[in-house]
Amino acid sequence: MPTEAINRIFEKARRILIVSHIDPDGDAVGTQLAFGEFLAARGKEVLMVRDSEVPDKYSFLPHINDIVETHVLRAETAVDTALVLECPNLQRIGAAVRLLTAGVPVINIDHHRDNAMFGDVNWVDIQPSSVGEMAFEYLRQTGFAITPTIAECLYTAILTDTGRFRFASTSPHTMAVAGELMALGADARKICDQVYYNVRLSALKLMGKVLNGIEYHYNGKVAILTLTRQMLVDSGAAESESDGLVDLTMFGRGVVAGALLKEIDSSHTKASLRSANGVNVAAIAYQFGGGGHFNAAGCTVPMPLAEAKETVIKMLSEANDGLA
Repeated sequence: MPTEAINRIFEKARRILIVSHIDPDGDAVGTQLAFGEFLAARGKEVLMVRDSEVPDKYSFLPHINDIVETHVLRAETAVDTALVLECPNLQRIGAAVRLLTAGVPVINIDHHRDNAMFGDVNWVDIQPSSVGEMAFEYLRQTGFAITPTIAECLYTAILTDTGRFRFASTSPHTMAVAGELMALGADARKICDQVYYNVRLSALKLMGKVLNGIEYHYNGKVAILTLTRQMLVDSGAAESESDGLVDLTMFGRGVVAGALLKEIDSSHTKASLRSANGVNVAAIAYQFGGGGHFNAAGCTVPMPLAEAKETVIKMLSEANDGLA
């Protein structure tokens, strides 16, 4: 952990940009908020931005509305330091890249295997479960007294990025960190209920429509879900309410790979990919300029929905000789 290098940049900074990836998840927003509070407590001016809507299930997090959409910033907005979280490359931060002007040092903190090491300081470690877990370790190293609100944000980050402590990245250390965060004020029951058991009716309607069209291929080993623009209209749901639906592809017995394909427009489809065993979905996502982890990744496929579906099914089947 390059604690001293990170500290030196923070000490000199006055106005710090904190940004994570497009289509933020719990790890992105939870860690963003935790660092925001930490840096504000050190007297820094903090600018937290996002390039797309935060899923409603994270609306309970303290100061969530302080993460503003990039497009609302004035053209002359400037920062002197940037903290980029959970992004394998700078393209993933979206429009906020315009704030990274010459001379702005970038701290890159990530746990993705395919990180491009784009920062002036790169802390990339594929072992931790989440960037939230990494943030906890950093705050501990600095001696900062973690507040109940930071504990809540970091617990949310870890809970969601481990799939409720289910993914292979969940280690005994991850569980110990989660326990410490509970002792520091994170209410595990409340957080789990807010994220997973407090769903809008529109999101449930959308889930029903998407699940009704589930497809199984290659003797039930590949599961495919599709989400059209019309489904969003019919259910009254925002696109962000589809967050987490891809995980449903892996609920079926015998499934080793799954995808949720979301129609963006007539020529682009967003693909969220999941897998078990030896299927490397990150390698598939990478071919389309995306990325992620071995068993969880995403990308945008430059094809209409029907064509993208055929392509992804074929690629998932070829990713493991045992599928076909």
